[in-house]
Amino acid sequence: MISRNPLRDEVYREVLDRIHRGDLTPGTRIRDSTLALALGVSRTPIREALIRLAQDGALDADMGKGFRVPPLDAGEIGETGQVLGALESLALQLTPAFPAEQPERLADIDRRLEHTRGDASRCVDLEDEWHQVLLEGCPNGRLLELIVNLRQISRRYLAAFLRDSSRVALSTLPHQKILGALREGDRVAALRLFAVHWQRGIEQLQGWISPPNTETEAKVAAR
Repeated sequence: MISRNPLRDEVYREVLDRIHRGDLTPGTRIRDSTLALALGVSRTPIREALIRLAQDGALDADMGKGFRVPPLDAGEIGETGQVLGALESLALQLTPAFPAEQPERLADIDRRLEHTRGDASRCVDLEDEWHQVLLEGCPNGRLLELIVNLRQISRRYLAAFLRDSSRVALSTLPHQKILGALREGDRVAALRLFAVHWQRGIEQLQGWISPPNTETEAKVAAR
């Protein structure tokens, strides 16, 4: 039962959590009347939340058919990841300076991430928090707003990947390498490592969604 205000924000988070937990699988249709009954609220905050989720890319809006959890698509995460990686790299580049306590805050998030076992939604939350803290000093508010919106798409893929691959936690090694460069004041190295981190993450998710056809590859190689 949702009782806190504003209701639309609570509903937004609840539906997002259900998607990340796998309760709402790709292709699932979401009806506002059913969700309103389940959460014990009126349909108005439900509709507001679902519209916002559709705008953020977490849901598809079908005219006259309501809302649907979109299928996982290697092309979508490839395009989204490419844009999001570029935007976050730009935000990191625009950040004028890093306070002395910021690396320790990031390291603390990593420690919590390492001890989060088997909870895909919590892992994704901490991954988001790490990126948010890393980029919070960027002076371009519009850029940060775009990043927050696009991360809703990447969150869905990462959560599904963690559940499907039976991973108990995310590796923090890429974070540690980036932090090492920042502690040494090497902004160029930090940016390079950050870009590599994004690229490898995209490739891993794409390979999981559309694994290579080893039988076809073997036939081609034999020709």
